[in-house]
Formats: sequence, C-alpha cells, structure tokens
Amino acid sequence: MDKYIVYKRKSSDSEDKQVLSLDSQDRALNESIPSYTSLNIIDNHEESKSAKAPGRPKFNAMCERLEQGEANYIICWQLNRLARNPVDGGRIIWLVQNYGIKIITPSKTYDSNDILLMYVEFAMSNQFINDLRKSTTRGLDDKLRAGIAPILAPVGYYNDVTKKQGLRDILEDIERFPLVRKMWDLLLTGNYSVEKIMDIANNQWGFKQRTGNPLSRTKTYEIFNSIFYTGKYYEYRGKIYDNGIHKPMISIDEYEKAQRLLGNRGKIGLTKRIFSFTGFIKCTCGSGITAHERYRKICPKCHLKYNAQSNNVCPKCQCPAPEKTSYFCYYHCTKKVDKNCKQPYTTLKSLNEQIDNILSLLYVPQEFVDWALEELQKSNVVELDNRNVIEDNIQNKLKQVNIELDNLLKMYISVENKNKTLLSTNSYISKKDELSKEKGKIEELISGCSKKQQDWMETAEKAFDFVLYARKRFEIGTKEVKREIASAFGLNLTLENRLLRYDLKNEFAYIKKASDMLKDPLNKIEPVKKIVAEGQTYYFDSANPVWGERGDLNPQPLAPQANALPG
Repeated sequence: MDKYIVYKRKSSDSEDKQVLSLDSQDRALNESIPSYTSLNIIDNHEESKSAKAPGRPKFNAMCERLEQGEANYIICWQLNRLARNPVDGGRIIWLVQNYGIKIITPSKTYDSNDILLMYVEFAMSNQFINDLRKSTTRGLDDKLRAGIAPILAPVGYYNDVTKKQGLRDILEDIERFPLVRKMWDLLLTGNYSVEKIMDIANNQWGFKQRTGNPLSRTKTYEIFNSIFYTGKYYEYRGKIYDNGIHKPMISIDEYEKAQRLLGNRGKIGLTKRIFSFTGFIKCTCGSGITAHERYRKICPKCHLKYNAQSNNVCPKCQCPAPEKTSYFCYYHCTKKVDKNCKQPYTTLKSLNEQIDNILSLLYVPQEFVDWALEELQKSNVVELDNRNVIEDNIQNKLKQVNIELDNLLKMYISVENKNKTLLSTNSYISKKDELSKEKGKIEELISGCSKKQQDWMETAEKAFDFVLYARKRFEIGTKEVKREIASAFGLNLTLENRLLRYDLKNEFAYIKKASDMLKDPLNKIEPVKKIVAEGQTYYFDSANPVWGERGDLNPQPLAPQANALPG
C-alpha cells in the first residue's frame, strides 16, 4: 500500500513573505488533490524555517524515513517548499531517481521522468535566493552610502515606513525625543546612575516606548551606549559609520563624556578627537601621521603655563584661571613602522598654509572654465553619438548569444535528443558555460559603455568646480570639509622635515599647467580672450587624459608631479 509524507514549510525570512502560510498550504492541498484526506499519510511535517541553507531538522527526518523505505510519496504545495539550496535539492532528486519516490503537488506529480525539470525548478529556486541576497545587499549598501542607518530606530526616533523600501530614513519621535534628551542631561551631570534615570523616566515622567512598554534597565543602557544619538555616527554590524543624516540629539563631546561616566572609554572604537589631516598623510618612514591638541592657560600671577582642560585654577598658586585659552595642535609620526623615526612635528597652522598654497596654484580664471565646459559639452554630443553606435552593436551581439542559448536548451531537451545522441550532457554543460561567460562579458560592456558616456565630462566638471571654490571652502570650512579637500587634490601625501610633499592627480596636474600658462607674465599684455585661448591650446591636446576616453583619442598617462611647499 502506498504511504505518503506531507511536508509544509514557511519561512520567517523575507524570501517567503508572500508564500502561503502553513494553514493555507494545508487548505490548498486538501482542495486540489483528489482523496487527500483518505490517503495513507504516515507523517505530516510542518516547519517554520528558511530553506536557503541545509540543516532543517524535519526535512532531514523526512528524507531519512524515505531512504529507509517507510514511504514512497511526498506531498507538498510546491517544489520550492522542499528546497531552495543545491544540497537539499540534490537530495530530493536522488530520492526520486534512485528510490522511486514521487512528489505530488497541486499542479503536477514528479517522478523519475521529470529529473531535468526538477533540476531546472530547484535551480530557479536557488537563483531566486541568490538574486534576493544580492538585491538586499545592494539596497543596504545604498542606504549606508546615503547615511541612512539600516537599523531599527532607537528610543526617541522612529523608522519612516511611509516611504518606499530602501528610502526609509529615521525621523525624530516628537513625543519621546525631548524626554530622551533630558535623560542624557541627567547622566551628563554625573549625579545620577542609570538605574535612577530609568526610575525617574518611568515613574515621574510616565515614559513609554513606542511598543507601550516602560524602559527596562537593558534598554536604558542601550540608549546611553548608542553612538546613533550623535546624528553623524551610527553603528551597523560592528562597524562605525560617520555619514549619518538623522537629527542629532547630543554632540560628540557629550557622547564621549557619557562613555567616560559609564566606564566605556574605548569600547565603541570612536576616535576621541576629530582632526583634519590624519589618516591619509604618511611620514617618510612609512608610519601614519597622528595629531594631539593642547589647551594652555598662563597664570596672571606666577606666569605658570598649565593644562586648561583639567585645571580651573593655577596648580602652583591657586590663582583663578584667566578667560583666555591658547590652543595648539601638533601633527607628528606615529612611529609604528620605525620607533626611532626622527622626523620633527609640524603645526596645524603650517599645514593649513601649505595646503592653501597648493590650492592657489590650481586656480584658473572663470572665463577659462566657462569656455572649457562649453567646448566639452560640444565634444560630449559627438561622443554620445559614437557611443550609441557602439552600444547598438553590442546589443546585437547580446541578442545573438541569447538566441544561441535558447537553441542549445531546445536541442538538449528535444525528443530527438532523448538518448543524448545529438547533444550529450557534458557537451551541453560545456557549451552553456561558454555562452554564459560570453553573455556576462557583453552585459558588462553594455553597463560600462553607458557609464563612460558621461564619466569624462563629470570628471572635468568636478575638477573645475574644485579649483574654483576649494580655496574659499578650505578657508572657512569645518574640520571635515578641510579633510575632504586636502585628500582630494593629491596622491602620496607625505610629511618630510615639516614639508608636505605630494603628487598631483592627473586632472589637477593638467589644470595646474593650464593655470601656469594663463599666469605667464608675457601674456599679461594680451587681451583676456587671447590669454584664455593660448591656455586652451594645450589644455585640449589629444594626449590630455583628464577627460578619459574620447572617441578615437588615445590619451597617455601623465607621470605624477612631485612637489613640496615650504611651511
């Protein structure tokens, strides 16, 4: 007598959010399979677990009973309920092929004659998981680049579910935001423990989370340990990101003070101080460059210099500290590569002056920029036409490869090839792999072709925008802005004997040459248009690589220009 095992599965993962629930699967089987209730069902497995990886207990138990010959039929809603990974899929196919197991679904019964079809359906299920994983990862990467923390909003904020998935940012919870800020204020006084703050919030303020629950001890500690509240920083999968766009509740200094009060100094991994030029400038010995700050006061009575951050009165004569505080910032070698490095330190003022000098060397007149961008736009129109012709040819090649893949599959599964006389399995796999690789290369060409149409133009526009406004932005900008500008113009930035040495990036090296030509004293007696025109002659030389590939031009790489400016 035939024996049946029913297998139903749903997943808590996003892959199966639209799949029928267990009860719905049971109802679908009962309605679509004749005499379902009268079948000799020896086991009914229900499992709430993803099938994207091997290791489902009830699935394994079912396979073991089938291998022992205790049943000869599987009943399920769809094949993808059984497996979404190649290991489990291969195990099911092995049971069908070698143990004579049959699989009954509402739409079809699978037996040993359907092995190829099962391979295809399991492969599609597995590909679905792979595509979903890539799509999810890409979406998360996009959110991280945009500064949107892909996390559940902490207390005081909420996730904006009114927007499309991938664009959902984190907004201020107007009701709870000010109360959580008051909790931070209490902690920062140093007079309240975390437990006391939790008690005040719950019992005096009537604080409730969005779930309706009061604050727990664990949740309160989570609030005070979370760097998310600084606005700029957030933590995701153990890594700190510094491009947050959500509304800050506290400052970085307040967060740092709170961590010291909690005894957490160093556990988060956040740098205590933010410096403009650390992380991308090296010492000649190969070590990095670090910095330290000093705040000094001078006692008006005994003239002692002392630390203004840790002393409110003069340590020597106890005279009250004066209002004036002197600030010093020094950059020096970390000595991680060479402990005996003798390179001297330099000051923040000296580095600011040197970088300002570099930016002044890159400046070109607005008239030149306007003319250059106009000419580049004309070139871009020609370039676009050329690219369209190339892209049409590549699209035709892709179409041909797809036709060959379709014909190959039709030949392999055709009735004439039932005994694999026309096309063997090995030949089919080999030819399919060859065509798939060719298809992948063509698709990459199409993607790259459309991207290159604007790449060289965008590079030029960004370079011109930089040289026109970078110096002013550097003068009035924050530490972060200064850091961005200083790391943008050059390569191999190195400190040697207090001098900043650098190699200009190609686009800026050519702009500097154009700038030098426009500043030539011999040109000063000429009209403005003539000066600009002479600079343009070199600037748009066919060997200029600033713009990338341009039609039939064959740009040659420019050797970096080594420079050093005095402090």
